Parts: sequence; C-alpha cells; structure tokens
Amino acid sequence: MAQKGLTVRELNEKTGVPQVTIQNACSERIAYCGLNTLARLASALDVSIKDLFDEVDLSPENKPLQKKIMTSGANISVVTNRLIGLVMKMSRSDKGKLLEKFNEFKKLPEKKSSTANITTDLIELIMKMSLEERCQLLSDLMSYTGTTKRKYGRSKYLSPVHFSVKDVLYQGNTKNISLGGVFIEAKGHTGHFSVGDRITLNLEHPRTRKYVKITGSIAWIAEHGIGVSFDKTL
Repeated sequence: MAQKGLTVRELNEKTGVPQVTIQNACSERIAYCGLNTLARLASALDVSIKDLFDEVDLSPENKPLQKKIMTSGANISVVTNRLIGLVMKMSRSDKGKLLEKFNEFKKLPEKKSSTANITTDLIELIMKMSLEERCQLLSDLMSYTGTTKRKYGRSKYLSPVHFSVKDVLYQGNTKNISLGGVFIEAKGHTGHFSVGDRITLNLEHPRTRKYVKITGSIAWIAEHGIGVSFDKTL
C-alpha cells in the first residue's frame, strides 16, 4: 500500500473489502484472511498474492536471519495491535487532539477530517509509520493515558533492579512504580526487547524494603527504558 501510495480507505473503495479486514491483512492476522480476499487486494495493488508476504529462507545457514525476521514481524504486529486498541478506546475529543498532533508532526495542515473519519485517519497514519515510530507513539500514548486513567497510582521510586528477559540477565534502575507496574531505565538495552516479552524482576519492595521476585510483561518501550506490567499486584 505504501509503495502504491494507497490508503486504507482508498483500497477499500477500489476493492469493496472492509477497512477492518484490510487492517487485519497489514498484521499477523493476515492468516485469517481468505484467499479470495487476498486475491482482490493483490489485484487492486497490481501484484501477485505472494507479494503480500515476506519470504523466509528456511535453509539451516539462514535460520538466525529467519528468527530475526519473524521476531521483528511479531513485534510490529503486537505494537500495532496495542496502538489500534488504545486509539479505539480514546474519547472522540482525545482522538481529535491526537490527529492534530499527527498533522503537525507529519506536516499535513491541509488534512481535514470529519468526526466520523477520525479513527480511520489515525489508523491510516499508524500503518504508514515505521516500527520505531510506532513504538515511540505507543510509549507516548501509554504515558498520556496513564496520567489520567491509570488503574494504580504511580509514585517516584529510584532503586537498582535486576531483571531477566529471554533468559538474559540485565541490570537497571527503577524510575517510578505502582501496585501494577514499574518503569525501568535500561539505556543501551531497549533494542533487545519487544512489547509483550515476559520479564522476571528482583527488586526492593518500596514499603518493606525486602527484595521480592515478581513476573510480568513488557507493556511499552521508550528510548531510555521499558514499562512493565506485573502479573499480580505488588
């Protein structure tokens, strides 16, 4: 779609395929799209159906590259799904404000959206972003929604913490903490993580000052650290 200069809405108009189905085809949910649907999308894009997929070399010498490609694909799918989920939950006024920021950032002052089309416009803009840009936006949205809708109050808490992801041990420092999660400063390591990765932490409890072991998952990734959601409240 990016190569052909088509938006979700324009492809919808050309094919009659629902916009939500097109959005699914842009993620790991493409596996649930029927061949007839993919054939219509491919025809409108003037490509073959196989051009809608990334080919992976399964030869033994290329297995590490295969793993890297698959991990990256899964990562962008997880980030995209979380972004769309957050956008869908936002109020109409918040969506409008976010679109204004998008327009300013993307330098599209001429883009005017009716209220009914704001959600579609936001999703189209997200689909045009790189993985890095989507991660940054997810971080911004998590921070924004957290300031007004966070389930648990978060307070500043600076303490060393050891944590492991994918059986690799790391060391960082907590910046703030709540009953439901923690933000860990981990400069230089964030490129090793993906949203959704499982994580095990050993940290000093802010009240008892005793070290506790707690598990969770990476909820969002910023340039200088990661936001962690606990499996159980602290």
